[in-house]
Amino acid sequence: MKQALSQFADGEGAVQEGDEMAVNADRIISIARAEIGTKATNIKKCKYNNWFYGTTVSGSGYDWCETFVQWVFHQAGASSLLYTKTANCGYAAKAFQDHGRLKMSGFKRGDVVFFHWTNERSTLVPGTYVSDHVGIIESVNGDNTITTIEGNTGSSSNGEVMRRVRSLATVSCAGRPAYDGSDSSGDLPAVHYRVRCGGRWLPSVTDLSDYAGVTGEAITDVAIRVSEGAVKYRVHVMGGRWLPYVTGCDINDDENGYAGDHKPIDAIEVYYDTPSSVVKRCGWLKAKYRVAPIGNYYFPWQYDDETSSGQDGYAGEFGRRIDWFQMTLSD
Repeated sequence: MKQALSQFADGEGAVQEGDEMAVNADRIISIARAEIGTKATNIKKCKYNNWFYGTTVSGSGYDWCETFVQWVFHQAGASSLLYTKTANCGYAAKAFQDHGRLKMSGFKRGDVVFFHWTNERSTLVPGTYVSDHVGIIESVNGDNTITTIEGNTGSSSNGEVMRRVRSLATVSCAGRPAYDGSDSSGDLPAVHYRVRCGGRWLPSVTDLSDYAGVTGEAITDVAIRVSEGAVKYRVHVMGGRWLPYVTGCDINDDENGYAGDHKPIDAIEVYYDTPSSVVKRCGWLKAKYRVAPIGNYYFPWQYDDETSSGQDGYAGEFGRRIDWFQMTLSD
């Protein structure tokens, strides 16, 4: 886990890079599952370390959670999906970050997940905690836990390969390998939305195929629905207040079918509730949305009602009417 960068050595049974074989989450998990129960002997002596270092090694400094992950991907002929050759969790996470594949939420089956046992901030991978351990996500559960397959874990000081259930509170981040597209993650639910401006409802827009609104005309009402899951949303009226949340999408329902009271709005807040069926397929998702004030380009993206990383908890700015609205779902 704390070892320096090192080169791979070929292992028996490995699929050579470039072999014609589908490399997806199912393939990786299948290989990892077959190793459950494999134990290291004294001290930290195991086939994963021997393969990685190209010779028999042992000692307290040879933690092998990351070499297990490296071995699994090598067996699938997919070492390149990890972007680096290392036995160090921190360097492994940094490699995903350097390639734009590091995730802080919305974890999925097949992700390489990094855990933290303390709240020490990482200087190697800014925005995360120091990575103390790593595994492969087998499933994302609906109770804020994930099921993983990990090496170098368990009560034994030498460790073994085990299936574990971990709280999301222990996750620092996760790397998302660029699988070949045939894995079972599936598509995100679609978002359909429309707005009223100038006294008329405009046609519905799906995800980011367009924007809802007319340049220069203040939006007064918004209706939103999703193909799976649920949304709750509300709008802030110019010079007034936040109107109550609504959860429906029916322009003929003045109570719960849309947000607004026919007056110009200056801010929108949306929250997406991810159902268990989507969690298993796509991971936890968020509403990703933005608005543009009349006469200017869009404000930055807002995610759900988050207030971290410079977000306000809503899209917009009090006192500035909006004329464009866009929304989709994101991890």
